[in-house]
Amino acid sequence: MEPGSRLRFRSATPESTFSQIFSKRGLSIDLGGSWLLPKLVGLQQAKRLALLAETIDAAEAFALKLVTGWCPPRRSTPSSTTWAVDWQPARRSRSPDKALLNEGVDRTMRDALANEARAQIGNFATTDAAAAYAAFAERREPSFTGRWALSKSDEERSE
Repeated sequence: MEPGSRLRFRSATPESTFSQIFSKRGLSIDLGGSWLLPKLVGLQQAKRLALLAETIDAAEAFALKLVTGWCPPRRSTPSSTTWAVDWQPARRSRSPDKALLNEGVDRTMRDALANEARAQIGNFATTDAAAAYAAFAERREPSFTGRWALSKSDEERSE
């Protein structure tokens, strides 16, 4: 280990749960998740976690190598890193996630981030992203339609 470098551990408490929130917000996997998640847990487990909207506990996160281990709440620290996987995928954000995860396996982090940014453009063009934000603010589950968002002028022309 080089001088000044530090070991980094991801830890959780026994009560911890993990969720990948992006799809609940009408978005595709983001922040390098398409690149990192398959490298941590393997492609098939990454797909399961991202596409089946599962919530996992600390024991399963440990088994998947998302966390190094878990400790009692009194020993956990604010710097503990956790991964998330509880989400009901929005229709349009689920499709790019499959490609992002598949491509992320053999791409650089830079490529993965660029691909994710392109996918998000499509997500923000749907009504799902706005529905997810409203549901979050109202503390309820979102209802996704997968419809494209229309501008006011588009709506007026279609009437």
